[in-house]
Amino acid sequence: MSAVYCVYWVTKRVYGTRSTTAVNASHFEQYCFDEHIQSSTTTAFLVPSLPPFHYRLWHPMSNPIADNLDYFTQQQETSTSSNKPFNQHEYHLSLRHHHHTRLQQGDPISSPSSPNDALQDYSPFALRRPDPSLWHSFVRRMSGVVPFPSTMPEQDDDDDNIAPAPYSEYTSPFGTAAQYRPPPMLGEDDNLPSMEEVVQEGIRAATSAELKENYFEHPFESDTSAPGSTELPPTAPWDTRPINDAVADAFEKYDEELLTLWKQKPTSEELAQYLKLSLKEPDLDPKKEADKESDKDRRSMHRIDLQYGEIKWTVVRSNVDFYYLDMRIGMSNKFRGGSFGNSQDVRPPFPAGVRVVANRTLASMMLKENDKEEELLKRRSELEQYLRELVRRSKAEFHHELREFLEISDISIVRDMGWKGKEGFFEYREVPTSALVHKIRRTNWTKQWIIIRDSYIAFCKDVHSQVPTDVLFFDTELKVNQDFGFARIHNYHVSLSNATRRLEFKGKAAEGLYESLKKVRSESPWVLGHRYKSFAPMRLNVKAKWFVDGHEYFEAVADAILSAKSEIYIEDWWLTPQLYLRRPPKGNEEYRIDRLLKRKAELDKVKIYIVIYRSMAVALPLDSQHTKNWMQNVHPNIIVLRHSNIATSPFWAHHEKILVIDNRLAFIGGLDLCFGRYDTHSHDLTDYLAGDERNPEVFPGQDYSNPRVKDFTKVSRYDMETIDKRLTPRMPWHDIHVGMVGQPARDIARHFIQRWNFIKSTTRARDRTEVPYLMPKGEYVSSRDEKKFRGTCRVQIVRSSAEWSLGIPREHSIYTAYMECISKAKHFIYIENQFFITATDSEDKQIKNMIGEALVNRIERAYREKEKFRVIVVIPSAPGFEGDFASPDRRSMALRSVAHYQYMSISRGSRSVLGRLHQKNIPAEEYIGFYSLRNWGRIKQPEQSPPGSNIKDDSPLDSIATVVGGENSNNNNNNVGGGFLGRSNSGKQNRKRSRQKNGTNGGSEEQVRRSRQDSLKNRSQYPDDRMDYVTEQVYIHSKLMIVDDKIVICGSANINDRSQLGNRDSEIATVIEDTDLVPSRMNGVPYNASRFALTLRMNLFKEHLGIDSRSASVQLSEGKQWKSNKLQSNLVMDPLDDTFFHEVWNRTAKENTDIYHQIFRCVPDDTVPTFEVHRRFVPDPNRIPAGHIADPANWPEKRILDELNKIRGHLVTFPTEYLCRDNMLASIVQEAVPPAVFT
Repeated sequence: MSAVYCVYWVTKRVYGTRSTTAVNASHFEQYCFDEHIQSSTTTAFLVPSLPPFHYRLWHPMSNPIADNLDYFTQQQETSTSSNKPFNQHEYHLSLRHHHHTRLQQGDPISSPSSPNDALQDYSPFALRRPDPSLWHSFVRRMSGVVPFPSTMPEQDDDDDNIAPAPYSEYTSPFGTAAQYRPPPMLGEDDNLPSMEEVVQEGIRAATSAELKENYFEHPFESDTSAPGSTELPPTAPWDTRPINDAVADAFEKYDEELLTLWKQKPTSEELAQYLKLSLKEPDLDPKKEADKESDKDRRSMHRIDLQYGEIKWTVVRSNVDFYYLDMRIGMSNKFRGGSFGNSQDVRPPFPAGVRVVANRTLASMMLKENDKEEELLKRRSELEQYLRELVRRSKAEFHHELREFLEISDISIVRDMGWKGKEGFFEYREVPTSALVHKIRRTNWTKQWIIIRDSYIAFCKDVHSQVPTDVLFFDTELKVNQDFGFARIHNYHVSLSNATRRLEFKGKAAEGLYESLKKVRSESPWVLGHRYKSFAPMRLNVKAKWFVDGHEYFEAVADAILSAKSEIYIEDWWLTPQLYLRRPPKGNEEYRIDRLLKRKAELDKVKIYIVIYRSMAVALPLDSQHTKNWMQNVHPNIIVLRHSNIATSPFWAHHEKILVIDNRLAFIGGLDLCFGRYDTHSHDLTDYLAGDERNPEVFPGQDYSNPRVKDFTKVSRYDMETIDKRLTPRMPWHDIHVGMVGQPARDIARHFIQRWNFIKSTTRARDRTEVPYLMPKGEYVSSRDEKKFRGTCRVQIVRSSAEWSLGIPREHSIYTAYMECISKAKHFIYIENQFFITATDSEDKQIKNMIGEALVNRIERAYREKEKFRVIVVIPSAPGFEGDFASPDRRSMALRSVAHYQYMSISRGSRSVLGRLHQKNIPAEEYIGFYSLRNWGRIKQPEQSPPGSNIKDDSPLDSIATVVGGENSNNNNNNVGGGFLGRSNSGKQNRKRSRQKNGTNGGSEEQVRRSRQDSLKNRSQYPDDRMDYVTEQVYIHSKLMIVDDKIVICGSANINDRSQLGNRDSEIATVIEDTDLVPSRMNGVPYNASRFALTLRMNLFKEHLGIDSRSASVQLSEGKQWKSNKLQSNLVMDPLDDTFFHEVWNRTAKENTDIYHQIFRCVPDDTVPTFEVHRRFVPDPNRIPAGHIADPANWPEKRILDELNKIRGHLVTFPTEYLCRDNMLASIVQEAVPPAVFT
């Protein structure tokens, strides 16, 4: 027989209007009480249905503690022992319909479009028993930064944000309850604080309360523990008892009862012992202590102190409240047939003395003034015993009246939720702050269950709700006020406002709501001012680790995902499901990211939430719709949201790269989880060794990429190769990421959740029931893992966010952090960034950020005070966009425009950094230098395509004409090389190629074949393999600044207006200062440097200079490798040492640059001042493939190798004089596009 529960159909007439309402039996009595309806006038019907907790246990926001590995492993063992097969989806019936893109049975599935087919091949991996200790082993490895001895060091051994945002449905940016603030349009409200304002703000923050130690530890500590104590709460059963102990984990026991309740199994009494309660005398108002009214309250009111594990809260109830609780449970128990498990009333006897007192109070009779103190204490003791017994007799889910009485909702008892404030039913409404809000928002009163936490307020339909209907985040603009209405009932009103919304509450317990909000306003770190005006406070004792290049980071991502127990948050500019986190793919098939996430979602029931930038297909080839469809078809527990807003922000993108595991571990930086990002320290250019099993393919399909030659295309065909590995080198990718454990991970998770909820409330996702509102974890959480893995770093999260991206007023704390750190630098600044577009003059009308001015001012101060000071900037030699510098066509617009503004910032004109220094007669070369990275390699030439490749021998991709002419391009993606672009074609040639593409010339295939034959003929005319040697820039995608070997800023923000202004691209970064000081040297004298900053900088220097043993490339001869580890460390330790800077750093960069210039003639190049010289300098692309030897007739293989073996590392000089005499913006198309798109 199907399970049933009772529903009452209630019909009532109000002023002649008749209405019928369906009321759940569990709420029937409360409904009648609130609506003043007599229960005898209603009619009841039994409706077949599954029990509510059947669904709740598997809802995306169900208790994460119950859905852990240990619990399901135990259930599987139990089922196996009873000879009953274990079905992981036995209770997951309601999730099949969650995703509209999910393929139904019988639908045609074509490979490779189906992720399920791609995943099933490796299903044995998903059946392996995961190791619960993975999290612990991974975080221990987080401490594995480059070792640094106490003595002198001796060591052993994207996103390209120039894309317009696509169209999306435009609604109010604040969804269910928010104040509408129109986001600024292009060029509006881009002003930034001056340098003086930044400095003053830094001084103010330095003296604020956020620097106090206990501020970060226990902002809501009860008075029973000393502030700053590292001691765990007295009862934390999940931290002290293993799962198989007689007394099981409290939260897991709670959800186990939920699972067995519908089977009508006896309820264990062990659960009740974890809910500790005691009745005490209520706290009195000091102003009314001598009042008779106060004495009356003391005799009739009781303070109930409750604790469940680490969660503590207080409830104040009167004698009458206890009396009503007993009556309501009795009535409800009668109507429901026994809410305590049977039809009999099993309530404990209600204390007779309290009943008498309650009746006297209800009859408006005064209490006896001579009521003895011992009688009062006796009644309180009897009530405490009554309440304890009531809790013991109740089931794990509790009666809803008892839940309301104790202020326990379904999301109250959740691990790591932190401080628990007031909960209860309140009426609230949105108070309009503009005429537009009044039109688009309903402002009538709504009754819901309200939950106060340390950083937000949540709204739920009732105490049984597993997910909130809305979440309001507290911020520094939080204001709380109280007022009194005219009516006798509900006359206490509370108003609440933050930076974007204003709400008004009323209810019988509104005074308690006000007290909780006052505590939040005075003590929550989220409402206090923070350094850099960031949304997040500074965190102390943080363990952090840096990752250089994709290999290190992707390895860590794989380990982190495997360690996840409850939830995973991912936000990326681009996410490719078919990305392999471990290489080579052969032998690591299970480490493809979609397969890893499928395993965690399917076996461990981990909830996975993904946010990706909703790119526009005509502007970017990211195909975010493909990513969403693919990932959501992997498993119902994976939910994907896309976002952008063409109406208010047509040019801006979500540029963050975020990964958060269980709210305890987070990664941010420059690396998206997508194609083209994986790389090692050696930055190899080639990946073509056909038939060599010892060297399997590392970059499959479109992961072998060179965006300067040909951008990604049709990414849904992920195994298709877009460039020919036999002719074109890949473009290496250099990047940096940071991982953090503990409170900063909570801050990053809060930022992610805030964006998730914003997207949920402002897009069509608001109507998708499978997309829940999320709630951040609490501020005060005494997690054993976080205490065990404490580090030595001071960390603060900063961001660039605004109305369009997050629904908040503009925040540019990343920019403020850059400006303040530069102005306070004492010795040295090291910058690695994808771009360098900045202004040195406030009169600049196109570029707003003044990072360039801050650098100039700091250098000028050092010159004036005769201080040794140095800035090293490492950026790509050419922007990573397809096109030809010498071509004015639309395809090259992004390349030329970005390069133009970058040169205007660095060296062109009087407002550039170098121009300003020269105007002040400052020898710029002594204070600042610009550098790039480049590598060389050898392409192996087999006779046939590699096994598994989609490129046929006679494919157009095999021809040089295709590589440089783009015959196979669908969007006019013709290109002329990667960093060594060839001569531009004449108008006649362009028109001819256009006719071929449109089918007007039937000889195109024959031309391709002839071109390929010509290429092979040219190759065969040389007696050696000189045409196999290639070069390409190492594309620098890092977003890093290191100051004085003390402070590190690392994240997703570039040095340009798009990233820095706050109201353009959305960004996130971290400011890290390690308090673990190690001995070093600065300007030739002993110096205490921060371990985190120093080890990172030294690692980067050694990699760039070729003295890092880990990055020894096969191209470097033994004679050119640095041999001594001690020499390696000492050589790069002191960045101000003149010998190092001139004889090692500058000399290496110049010698490497000269060799590349002679052999490959790649551009940009300082000897090429005009377009005309450019056309003569670059070899003919129809004769020489892009990146190959420029003059093969005069360069035999032996001579080539002799010169290339002189190259050390990847460091080269940045060409500041390239095309200095021509205007790179001389195009009608470019001049018609707003400059803000490129700056």
